[in-house]
Amino acid sequence: MKKLLSLFVIAFILLGFIPNPSAAAEQEPQMQVKLVNYLANKTSIPVKLTGTYYLNGTTTKLSTAKTYTVKVITVKQSDGSTKPYISLYDGTTKLSTKDNLSIKTSNRSDTATLDNHTYLGSFNFTVDSGKYVGVVNTIYMEDYIKCVVPAEMSGSWNKEALKAQAVAARTYAYYRLNKVINDTTSYQYYVGTAKLYPNSTAATQETAGQIITYNGNAIDTLFSASNGGMTESNYNEFGTPALPYFPVHKDSFDTKIVWSTSIHKQEINTTSLDLSNPAVWWDQTNEADPTITSNIKAWLGKNGYANKQIKIVSVPKLNFYDKTTSGRVKWGDIQFTFFVKDTKDSAGKLALQTKTLNRVTADSIRSILGSGLIQSTLLSNQSVTSSAYTISGSGNGHGVGMSQHGANNRASLGSKYNSILAFYYPHTVISKPY
Repeated sequence: MKKLLSLFVIAFILLGFIPNPSAAAEQEPQMQVKLVNYLANKTSIPVKLTGTYYLNGTTTKLSTAKTYTVKVITVKQSDGSTKPYISLYDGTTKLSTKDNLSIKTSNRSDTATLDNHTYLGSFNFTVDSGKYVGVVNTIYMEDYIKCVVPAEMSGSWNKEALKAQAVAARTYAYYRLNKVINDTTSYQYYVGTAKLYPNSTAATQETAGQIITYNGNAIDTLFSASNGGMTESNYNEFGTPALPYFPVHKDSFDTKIVWSTSIHKQEINTTSLDLSNPAVWWDQTNEADPTITSNIKAWLGKNGYANKQIKIVSVPKLNFYDKTTSGRVKWGDIQFTFFVKDTKDSAGKLALQTKTLNRVTADSIRSILGSGLIQSTLLSNQSVTSSAYTISGSGNGHGVGMSQHGANNRASLGSKYNSILAFYYPHTVISKPY
C-alpha cells in the first residue's frame, strides 16, 4: 500500500487532533468511502439490491427483484440555464431526481451491486465534475475492515499476520473518522465483498475494535508490501518530524523480495524514420521498453502534455544517489527525449524535446518509471553500459511501518499478531475504543 504522509497530517499527530479512544462513544463507528476503483467517470450505474433498502431516508422500499439505474440528467432551470442532477430509474420510470440521492439500509448484512461490484452498507449519490455519478459508501467499521484485509493482504495467509493487518487497517481507518476517503491505495485498497475469505474474516472478528495507540491516541499506521530487510523512518521517507514508532531497524524476517529492472538508453532508433512525415511510421513504431515508456507518457500527460500523442526516443540520463540511514537512495537524476506528434521545428521535422529532472526525490523518479518496476528505493546495484541501465534492489514499497510479507513470515514461524505489531510499531499499545 502506497501512502504519503503530509506535514499537515504530522501536525495533527503532534498536536493530538485525532480521535481519542478514551473519549470515543461506546459504539462501532462508520466509514465513508468514495468508490472510484471501478465506478469513477461513469454517467450511469446499474444497481441491484439484496435485502431491504430505502430511498432518500424515507419509508419507500426498493425492490430486490429489479435492477435500477442511477444516472446524471440535465434539467433546464427557470432562468433558462441547465443543471445536472442525480436520478434513479426503474426501467424508464423516474423514481427520484435530486442533488443528493441516497439508498440506505438498517441491516448490515444487506448488499448492493453497483455495475457488477458488490458492497455492504448504504450509499449516497451526487454529481461529480458536472457529469459523472459520484458514489460514497457508508459502511460499519468492522465490515469495512473485513473487506480491506483480504484486499491488502492475501486472505489465505497466516491468521496471525491477517490479525496484525486487521488491527493496522482498522487504526488507519479510525485515524480518519469523519473524513471521506476513497477505495484506492491512496488510502486503503477496498473492493467491496469481492475478496472476502473465511480466514481474513475470522482475523477481523477476533480483533474487533482493536487499534494501535501512542500516548492514548490512534496513530497513522503506515504499511507496505515488503521492507526488503530494513524498515524506514517517516522522516527519511517523507521529510516529516521523526516519530518514535517509525524507526529504522533491521528486519531479518523480510529479505526474500528482490528485483531487477533494465532500461534501454535508446527507446526508438530514429535513423531511418522520416521525421518530416511521421504519419507513415508513427503507429507502427514502438519503444524498446513499452511499460516504462507508457509510464513516462502518463507522467508527461499530467505535466504539460495532456491529450498529446508522444513517442519516447531516449533516456540519456538515469542515476540514483545519496542514502538514508536505512540504506535507501534519497535523490536521483533523469532525462528523457521525446516527440510530440505534429509538433515540428522550423525545418518541418518533428521537434525533439527534452525533459530533465535533477536532484529530485528517488521516489519521484520511481513514480515516473513505474513503482511496479522500480519496486523500492532500497537499491543493491546500479550499472550502466553503452546501451542500458540495470537497477536492482529489494523490498516493495516505502518500508515505513509494517511489512506485510515480514508479518506473514513472522506469523509462519509462530509470532502472534500483538508481537508482530510491537516490532513494526514500537512504543505503542493496542487499545479498544469500541
